[in-house]
Parts: sequence; C-alpha cells; structure tokens
Amino acid sequence: MSALATKAPALFAELVEPWLIADSAAQEFHAALKRGIYIYGAGELGALALEYCEACDIRVLGVLDRARSGSIRSESGREYAIFSPDSAVKQLLRTAPVAVAIATLPFGPIREQLNAAGWNSVLPFYNLTSRSRAGHPLRSGWSLGRVTQEEFQTVDWLCRQWSDEISWRHFEAYLAWHRDNTEIDLLRDPIDPNQRYAIPELVESLRNRLNECVDVGSHRGESIARLNKAGLCFDKYVLIEPDDFSRSFLSSRQQSIVPEGASCSILGSVLGSGKHMTGFEQGLGYCSQVWSESNAVRQVIPLDELSLNPDLLKIHTEGTELEIIRGAAETISRSQPCLAFSVYHQRDGFFDDIAVPMKMFLGYRWFFRLHSHQGTGAFVYAVPESDSN
Repeated sequence: MSALATKAPALFAELVEPWLIADSAAQEFHAALKRGIYIYGAGELGALALEYCEACDIRVLGVLDRARSGSIRSESGREYAIFSPDSAVKQLLRTAPVAVAIATLPFGPIREQLNAAGWNSVLPFYNLTSRSRAGHPLRSGWSLGRVTQEEFQTVDWLCRQWSDEISWRHFEAYLAWHRDNTEIDLLRDPIDPNQRYAIPELVESLRNRLNECVDVGSHRGESIARLNKAGLCFDKYVLIEPDDFSRSFLSSRQQSIVPEGASCSILGSVLGSGKHMTGFEQGLGYCSQVWSESNAVRQVIPLDELSLNPDLLKIHTEGTELEIIRGAAETISRSQPCLAFSVYHQRDGFFDDIAVPMKMFLGYRWFFRLHSHQGTGAFVYAVPESDSN
C-alpha cells in the first residue's frame, strides 16, 4: 500500500468530510437585482458577465475597474461606462451590489478593497449563476447544498483514487467554495492558471506519445497554445468545436495555432454518449453548449464513431464531459490516452462526473487541479500507469 493510500482516511476526515456535512450558506443576489448591479472587472470574464446580465434581464449600472477607463461595449453593441471603484463620482450607487467578475485572483482581497472603498454588497459574479435563468445556460455558480449519503460515499471513494496530496487540497478548496464561498489558503500548492491542460504529470507522460491530440471543445485553440508552450507538439490534431463562430476562427487561425508540419482536422460535431438530437446554443463564445432550452437543434454522435486514436483526449464542453466520455469508452479503452476534462459546470462535478470515469477506466493515475478562483477552472487529469514505467 502506498504512503498516500495509508494517509487517505485521515486526509478525508481532515480536508473533505467537514465540507460535505456542513450547512450550506452560499450568498446570493436577491431583490437588489431589480435595482441593478455593478460589475467589477472589464476583462474577458467581465465581458461574459455583461452578456449574461443582458440575456437574463439583469440591469447593469456600470463597470468598475482600476486599470481601465472609458467604456466597454457588450456583444449586443450596448456601451457601459467604466468607473474607478475608488472614485467619488455622484452617479455611482454604492449601495448597489457589485458582482466581481475576476477569477484569476482570490475573491477575498478584492472584496476587502471594495468594502474599504465604500462598496458594502460585494459578491462573486458566479453566484449570479447559481440558479437556472431563462436567458442564458451558464450554471457554474452551483451550490453544494445537502449532500446525500450516496454522494458522500461516492466522494469518499473517488478521493482515495487521487495520486497526490495536491489533488486532495485542491478538491477541498473546490468543495469549500461551492459550500459557502469559503476560500481555502492554497499558498503551499497554489492555483496555477498557466498549467491548465498541461500539468507536469501529464506533460511528462506525453513526452514519448505525441502522435494525435483530440481536443473536444476547442473554442479558439487556447488548449493547443498551452500544450505548445509546455513543449507538447503533436503530429496530428483533431479539433472538435460545434460553435460555428469559434470554428470559423479556428479555421482562419489554424496555421498560427497548430505547430508547423502537423496535420489538422477541424470538426463541428456535437458529441455525447450516443446518437440523438439536442438543443445547442451557439454564439456564446466559450459558453456555447448543449442546452435543452435552445431553439437550434443539432445531431449528437459518440466520439467512438470518429475512429480516432488519441494520445491526449481533452474535453471542455460546459457540462457534457461525462456523456462525451461515455461515448468515447471504446476509443479510450483501446488507445489509453492521457485525459484532461473539466468538472465545474454543474453540481454533478463534485461526485459522479469524476467517479464514473475512474470506474470505467482502470490503470490510470488520477489528479485534480483548480486553475482559477470562484470554484471554476476545476479539471481532472488521468495519466496511464504504463507511462510511468
């Protein structure tokens, strides 16, 4: 028995169990939404927050940012003024809630700075997405709520599959945030956005396996750029992106995204566990996804039908990762690729979305990493044990 396996019961009791049995007390935006909110952060997540609020009829009073000024234009073409949160501009309604749309930094220090500047109601943007809203499919702000005995037992089992203590600590931080917005101090094993899709254990495993990379949910090729930077340049790339707009971008930038000399196929398939029709909402950037309320219907196929032989299979599809893995069971069992898949888009992401793949595919080492804050950027990585020999 490994040293980590011996420590597993104590690690579970210390790091994980308290969050599964604690009362959920996640903060939410309530009636104040009717008066309007400010968004803090004019970057990429701030742009998504504007798009989300417009789609869900949430009034935005303005955007707060310390590094930018002027205005920001949303995808709909509407312009919003950018204010310094420290300014004394008369039109600023400081009693209004502020939604922090920054996930690259811890939330706590940002809230403290805004409180010190006179903003009393400061909450994470993703708390807005804790409940289903008719206008937009984003649900990454889900709350843990009451954990059933079956879920508890599933988490107990899956945690014992982690291959390092960093996975335990990052998983604790993931649970703590989704329990009540508690931020766990990860100074010892910090969140590293630059390692998304390319943690050292996965990179080392792939050094001698660089034939085929299958990227499901390619968006604009961010994962390929991260892999390139880590020194992982494959001979063949299969980029699967159902959103027409993102796929068009990939096609136009293919030569700059894919390493020179490599072959590349860009597919528009919507993947799942089997063949059926589903709603798919596109035009939402990296939030484009399968959504039952979408008016656009698409054909779903399993990845197994594509006759691929990946050395790396990366999946980031806003909540359908497990269904895609089910539909790739034959491919994964045959090719034994390294796996990288996101688990933070829905509540199942703390139990079944992780445990089911672990039970489906033996002979792997499993790792859990957070690559951003506010409970997002949570990925599971699987490395074949044979690659460690």
